[in-house]
Amino acid sequence: MRWSWVGLVAVVLACAGTRPELETPGPAKDVTWMFRVVDPEGQPVPGARVKVWRADLSQESALLATANAQGTGARILKPGWYAAEVQARGFVTAFRTDIRIAPESKPRMELSLARTAPLSGRVVDAEGNPVSDVRLRFVSSSVAAPVVETTSDAQGHFTFAGVSAGEGLLYSDKEEWSWQRLKVLTPQPELTVVMGRRSSLLVRVLGIDGHVAPNSSSFVSPIDRWVDLSHESERTPEGTVHLRLAAQRYRVTAVYVPHAGCWWKRSVDVDVLPGQQADVTVSFEDVARAGPWMGRAVTPDGKPLAGLRLLATALKAPEDKGPGGECETLTAPDGSFEWLGALARPHKLELRTQAAHRQMGVAEQAPSDMKGGPVVFRSPGTLVGRVLGPDGKPVPEYSVDWASFTEPEGRFSRELWASRTYSLIASAPNMAPTRVRVEGREHEVRTVPDIMLDAGHSVVGRVVEADGLTPVPQARVELVDPDDVDIRRSYFPHVLPADMAGGFRFDRVPRRRQYLRVNDEKTGTILYALGPGEDRVDLTLKPDGTLEGFVTDGARVPLAGVTVQVRCEAGLDASAKTDEAGHYVLRVPADRDCFVHASEEQLRDRAPWPRPPPLVFSPQPVVLSPRERERTDFVPRSAGATLRVHFPEPRERLEPFLVSGNARMPKSFAELKALQRSAFSIDPPSLTWRSDDPDVPGYQFLQKNFTFSHLPGKRFTLFVVEPQDTAFAVLRVPVDLIREETKSLPLRFPLESGGALLMD
Repeated sequence: MRWSWVGLVAVVLACAGTRPELETPGPAKDVTWMFRVVDPEGQPVPGARVKVWRADLSQESALLATANAQGTGARILKPGWYAAEVQARGFVTAFRTDIRIAPESKPRMELSLARTAPLSGRVVDAEGNPVSDVRLRFVSSSVAAPVVETTSDAQGHFTFAGVSAGEGLLYSDKEEWSWQRLKVLTPQPELTVVMGRRSSLLVRVLGIDGHVAPNSSSFVSPIDRWVDLSHESERTPEGTVHLRLAAQRYRVTAVYVPHAGCWWKRSVDVDVLPGQQADVTVSFEDVARAGPWMGRAVTPDGKPLAGLRLLATALKAPEDKGPGGECETLTAPDGSFEWLGALARPHKLELRTQAAHRQMGVAEQAPSDMKGGPVVFRSPGTLVGRVLGPDGKPVPEYSVDWASFTEPEGRFSRELWASRTYSLIASAPNMAPTRVRVEGREHEVRTVPDIMLDAGHSVVGRVVEADGLTPVPQARVELVDPDDVDIRRSYFPHVLPADMAGGFRFDRVPRRRQYLRVNDEKTGTILYALGPGEDRVDLTLKPDGTLEGFVTDGARVPLAGVTVQVRCEAGLDASAKTDEAGHYVLRVPADRDCFVHASEEQLRDRAPWPRPPPLVFSPQPVVLSPRERERTDFVPRSAGATLRVHFPEPRERLEPFLVSGNARMPKSFAELKALQRSAFSIDPPSLTWRSDDPDVPGYQFLQKNFTFSHLPGKRFTLFVVEPQDTAFAVLRVPVDLIREETKSLPLRFPLESGGALLMD
């Protein structure tokens, strides 16, 4: 049975104005789902066991059915979207993730099973002795085939059940033994797996004189598989022996100190075999060393930079496989420095303070460029200043942009990465936080005017319903800075729950305009502009509107567990999930411009492999009055154009979205958020892989490839947003799509492609 796709239909059945409550749908009538289990020749498979469960529920909720002598069976199910597991002796377990049962239908499905292939053998050690209790797993190259597992017996014998024919990987592991990974082609009835004990690796480091260097160290990192890495090692006259290593390929990195204050690094790869000691030599004999490197660190106007930590890092060409190197020292009172063990290549030099490690300057030079002459260091861009209390005295403990400082004079520094306006947040215990806008310049140290903190003031209030009298107990009240209303920059929002009488009290409120925001799921919402002198307020909530409807696949099949979310201006969002009938009831903050989005993203990782194609929905605008009810039904978008967006590498918090038409570049956070609310989202990704596949990480959170599927053929504007040090880098790309085409769009990251910076 194939996955069913139909066109997008957004049916708005209500008109504006107050409406009576819509009828709550009754339970859907049960449907008899008939199935027939057959072998590859189409013959019935009697006794096959079929587990079937709703797609939004876990497999533990499955209902069981058994095929009769004719291979047929049945289960009474409610209409909906289901998955199934089919098992029978001698056959590979099969999964179906695309079972759609429409109301008042007579669904019939044929479930075909593939025969298993023999996979058995014996586990022995290097001497041919049996090894018992070895865990063996076979991972088929087909993601549709399940991972199967068995254990070797006392004689080392093992036999798999349910293995699919074809290529796969056989893993074997046991505590204190080296794991094995073999490529296997099934059927394979007489396989011998040779296991070895843990191994060791001797790393011998030779210095520039060709002898074993006593002042060296080494560490290893696995290349094949990041599991079971032992960090045990011991020093011997020959070098360092790394102990209890699993047999696999490793990258060995040796660190050698040619002279005090400098160290070199070189990496080589080595294969470690089971139950043996491997050895590898890392030599620095061929490394070109510079002569004495002397210089004097000065500012652009010639002043010495004294008593600072100076770090020099050797620069490498992109394809350079040679050693890396670093040197470190402290500059003398006249700014002078000297090294005897630097590599003969250009270096990046960084000056930092000893205590706070604040970067004071950068430069680039080769050791041969100058003999004792001045090296001019330019600031990478720094803001410096002081944090003072209301009495004008320095605050001893404080934070600036979440970096904590403890200095008697209240001084802080803040490194910059670009020339632009920065918004600094300063806070201290028992003080109200404050924000200051300052201009930062690359390669300049700029002094910020003293930041004055005060205790702020207290705001006492209560949250009441629309009648102005009835309290709203436990309402969640947010104190929000104006710059955070649309896109929150603060990582620590000031949120308090009201008491049982709806009362609340905020202390240390800044004496400037703020907002109080309540988004109560039962009573309503408010965004209240709090004046600098207001100390007492009553927050009267405006009742929500209600949007309800059904989410189906377009063939009347209800989709349970789909998230329906409303995204509104001022950060007033709400969400609901569809029930087993695909029905949702969603509160909508009243008198706000909102868009409703449906998504099955949270369902995808429940499904077994292979994952079905994603369901994608288009956003729908909605504006409701208080207590107004309206209905909107959602179905997935149909076949259309596909846009694939590719970036050079994965990055955290990279967010592409697609807006209909020729949208302009936003000029503020509010405009950016308005675009995001109305936008087409990327196809929901599968964040988890088969958890029992040993070579695949359990979670794939970062992406570099994004897809928008089933789009209408027309003009769109693609935006890519990436947080950028208190700002957001925004890239705008117009895109024209033709129906049914697939367009690939390779992009660089926003700041690398001329994107704009939005700052609060």
